[in-house]
Formats: sequence, structure tokens, C-alpha cells
Amino acid sequence: MISTTVRGEILICQFPQAPALEGSTNGLTIARSPMACMDAAVTKKYAGILIYFAARKIKARDTLVELCSDLNNIPITCSTRKCVSLLCRNRDLLVKLKESGLEYVDVRLPTESADPWRMWERLNALESSLRIDAHLSRLCPFLRYKPISDQNEMITCA
Repeated sequence: MISTTVRGEILICQFPQAPALEGSTNGLTIARSPMACMDAAVTKKYAGILIYFAARKIKARDTLVELCSDLNNIPITCSTRKCVSLLCRNRDLLVKLKESGLEYVDVRLPTESADPWRMWERLNALESSLRIDAHLSRLCPFLRYKPISDQNEMITCA
């Protein structure tokens, strides 16, 4: 196990629900909303920023994209390595995250607890499976998502 001092400090942003964190929380700063995440991100330089996103509401995705875009445009965080952990692959969301400047995404099972140090080690190893392009290459480019409620979409191939 790598020591916390070698790893550096990591900012963990969890919203809107907070998955249980596994492992040591030493060296972690935990923010439980986008505003708290931005506040923490601009007050201290972190080795990395990991965002756990578990929103069911479709409109909440815009907040995630906006947060990632802002983090990529602020001088103190623009060069900080960032990764978003999602519950599922959604082509539209992945494209928007890529356009926001995000490079890394992790997809986890809804029942899986979050292990920020494991994700951080994978990110530092530049694991190719975390690259957004790797996720996009697995999805049909013709997928279309039509909202049928505030939490559900109908997926079609056009």
C-alpha cells in the first residue's frame, strides 16, 4: 500500500448521493455538493479530484458537466488530474464530459462502494479503460436518448 504522503491529497466530490467510501480516508477532502467541491478546489491545490456521481435525475447531469467544465477552466485546477465515477455509460453524457475537458471516467456498479485510493492508483497508472474514448468506443455512435420521465430515458438507435 502506498503511503498517503506519496499519493498526495485528493478531493472527493460526491453528489447527489454519497456512496460508502472504502479504505482509508486519510489524505481525502470530501465535498458533498458541487458548490462545496468548487469551494474546496479553489482553496487548495490537490493531487487529484475524483467525482462520484450517482444522480438519477436527468437534469442533474448538466450540473456535473458544468462542474467539470469549471474545474478545467480554473487556473488552480485546470492541470489537476480528474476522474468521474458513474453508475452507467450514457453516450450523450460521455460526449458532454469529453467536451468539458474531462479525460477519465470510471463506471461502477450501483451496489459497489467507492474506493478512492484504488481509483486514484488506476488513474495514476493511466489505465486505458478509464479514458472517455475507451468508453465511447464501446457504445454505438447512433444511440439516442429520449427522456420519458425526470429519471428515465428510452434508448433508440437512429
